[in-house]
Amino acid sequence: MMIRKALNMARRKLSESGVENPGLDAELLLAHVLSMDRLGVLVNDEVELSGEEEACFEKLLALRCSHMPVAYLTGHKEFFGLDISVGPGVLIPRPETELAVEEALRAVKNFKNPRVVDLCSGSGAIAVSVAVNHPDAIVFASDISEMAEKYTKENALKHHVENRVFFIRGDLWQPFEERKMEPFDLIISNPPYIPVDEMDNLPEDVKKEPEIALNGGVNGLEYYEKIISKAHQFLKTGGNVVLEIGWNQAGFVQDLLKAKGFKEIKVLKDYGGFDRVVCAARV
Repeated sequence: MMIRKALNMARRKLSESGVENPGLDAELLLAHVLSMDRLGVLVNDEVELSGEEEACFEKLLALRCSHMPVAYLTGHKEFFGLDISVGPGVLIPRPETELAVEEALRAVKNFKNPRVVDLCSGSGAIAVSVAVNHPDAIVFASDISEMAEKYTKENALKHHVENRVFFIRGDLWQPFEERKMEPFDLIISNPPYIPVDEMDNLPEDVKKEPEIALNGGVNGLEYYEKIISKAHQFLKTGGNVVLEIGWNQAGFVQDLLKAKGFKEIKVLKDYGGFDRVVCAARV
């Protein structure tokens, strides 16, 4: 089967299965099978697939038709210009989260050897991006998940920051309290923030991602309450907090920060115009 025919077949099957971007997904999956980029697939559309390549493509296609995310099938996702390894068991990094990384880097731009903590670190996309883009930063990534530890360490090694990204396994502030760790210059987190009663309404693709990385409790705000309640204890004077939020959670998160004495609170909108990041400073 030629690449052109394989792509046409794949687009049709994916479309019939209700996949949102059938053309793009077909190209990404075939590019993965052939170890090419998308352009290579499109300009070599008369090349014949081997039997092994065809079988592999059909297997991935069947999984994608069942709404398994493309990133899980290829094993990676681009984030902040980096190739981030991902797989079932960790949240797939989203473009919107890059806004939090941009703000984090802005906050510690003039710091020498800033100490950064990334809570609910998942794949380590945030932690590794901060370390790569701030060559002096020491970043502690923390998550309760065993798979998060695996991928964070893998991504730190892949991007040559394994000597500045350290994984600490545990539930939010618990492992930091146990270790009596010194305070940080920056706290950043993209915690679970989907209200529990909305979990069943998520897109089928998203439902394939770990519930523990999505479910934010009764009102979606459980993790913000826990993070902010002890943020002062772990943040230096002059330090900053950067939190990704759901589109309708800015007011509540701002109120929590104000109640704990944080200043310079601001809300950043994503490219879709939705509230996406809340920032604050300890002064």
